[in-house]
Amino acid sequence: MADHKKISRRQALGVALAGGTAATLVSTTHAESVNAQISWDLEADTVCIGSGAASLAAASTAATGGASVIVLEKAAVLGGTTAKSGAVIWIPNHFGLKARGIADPREACIQFLSRYAFPTLYSPDAPYFGLSEFDYERIAAFYDNGSKAVDFFRAQGIFQLAEWRMWGLDQPAVDYLEHVPENMTPMGRPLAAVDEEGAFCWGIGMIQQMVAFLNKRKVPILIEHAVKELLTDATGAVIGVLVETPEGLKRIRGRQAVIVATGGYAHNTDMIQRYQEVFAYGSCAMPSSQGDFIPLAGRVGAQMGNLHGAWRCGVVLEQALENRSVGTGLFVPPGDSILLVNRFGQRFVNEHRNYNDRSRSHATFDPNRVEFPNEFQFMIYDRRIVETVGEQNGQPPIKPTESYVISGQTLQDLARNIAARVEALAPRIGGYELDRSFVGNLESTVHRFNQHAVAGHDPDFGRGELPYDNAWQQLWALPTYTKTYPANPYPNLSLHPLAAKGPYHAVILAPGLLDTNGGPLTDSSARVVDKDFQPIPGLYGAGNCICAPTRNAYAGAGGTLGPALTYGYIAGKHALTRTTVGAAGRTA
Repeated sequence: MADHKKISRRQALGVALAGGTAATLVSTTHAESVNAQISWDLEADTVCIGSGAASLAAASTAATGGASVIVLEKAAVLGGTTAKSGAVIWIPNHFGLKARGIADPREACIQFLSRYAFPTLYSPDAPYFGLSEFDYERIAAFYDNGSKAVDFFRAQGIFQLAEWRMWGLDQPAVDYLEHVPENMTPMGRPLAAVDEEGAFCWGIGMIQQMVAFLNKRKVPILIEHAVKELLTDATGAVIGVLVETPEGLKRIRGRQAVIVATGGYAHNTDMIQRYQEVFAYGSCAMPSSQGDFIPLAGRVGAQMGNLHGAWRCGVVLEQALENRSVGTGLFVPPGDSILLVNRFGQRFVNEHRNYNDRSRSHATFDPNRVEFPNEFQFMIYDRRIVETVGEQNGQPPIKPTESYVISGQTLQDLARNIAARVEALAPRIGGYELDRSFVGNLESTVHRFNQHAVAGHDPDFGRGELPYDNAWQQLWALPTYTKTYPANPYPNLSLHPLAAKGPYHAVILAPGLLDTNGGPLTDSSARVVDKDFQPIPGLYGAGNCICAPTRNAYAGAGGTLGPALTYGYIAGKHALTRTTVGAAGRTA
């Protein structure tokens, strides 16, 4: 097993934040008319479930608006998966773009996101670009509120942000679908959380700032408080939650709103078996990502959406078999003399496309063989990659000394050694085996790849012909060139032939997740809706626990945190407009 201390980026585990993260409150026993049968242990105007970016954004927004707020976190530490993240946030039309005079037109951005999120429905000349009005409005709400949200967070001191420059490269980030004509602002949308001195502070630093803001406003943040039920009144409005705590069950009232932002189901293997096309072997999400909101909301009649969806990345199979909560995934194969092959020993994808979209190739289905030929993928590379790729690139180390790295002096040796490793692992991966053609095909596949690399053109998958490929390859490799292994002299910076002589190396990649992004469906006001698409009074959702407003479109760096923070902000603001549920169950 690798020494995970080598992994710096996206690896930091959530840790308990010192100072004021839990509070003791005096129990109350208010019993108001319609709720006379419930004896409330705690009360607040707004109850926020979870302690990641979406929940703390909602809590901070509501608290700033004058509401009393309680935050509940089921884990023993705060921050959720946000605390492990890079704290990069994709926001259209933000303050930095405006300051530099860069336009990010509303309709064009919504059109871009509509195409990316709903490629089978998208039609540029149709009303709502071919989407339903409901889905169009959800995307539009992200555009309309994203820049407002980050301006609000900065102005209120909830946490600080700055324009993000790609780590170590000091250049604006290229979007993950930068080359389509609908994307009129393909660079510069990502922001990042920074500290008081303007230094990048990662997810844990962002969470610390948000917690400090809530602590100053004496908002109770209660750890080890797991919500077991949503409590409703006679009208069906959600009025509180039943919570399991170290002191026993408690009933906590949300007079105006219950806002849920509990993460996806990345570590609920039953749900993964039920909803995902291929099994996800590991995830960068916190182990507490168990899909809690899906059954909770289902029992109050919520509509579900995109349950098969996820934010995806490949993971090192043997790391994930040891512990499915991996420190980091293999986001992008790092470097130029490197390729991916499937169980036939053949290439099948542009290896340098973004991790979310490329990793969907794990679930490509072969209807003739009734199988997923790319379920497990084999990253093939040479000594050049070993010597030039930086160890601080935020991905699992790929040195030959790692136990999961397979080596061979020739390509045939490597292929045979891969086959032997797969055979040894087969009982743990569903009896999977390589096709008998793998050993012979690998050599011819590398030969063809090398010819394309010298010519500077990949006719099979177009690698290196789009701005994203070359810009982000540098980030995920952070290469250090030497006299023996100089910078790529070939026409395409994304392609370099593998060495004529070994040693050669391989790593087995399995389907993995950052987290899932399906669940209860919310409207453009972050209200959870029922089977008739009508809001369930008092219930809101944001983050990875809901059906993502951008569906499976990972627009760019920070493509998960941007919508999460925005919809947390939307939920917190809308909750302020609701009247307290009273004797007649009144709601606004």
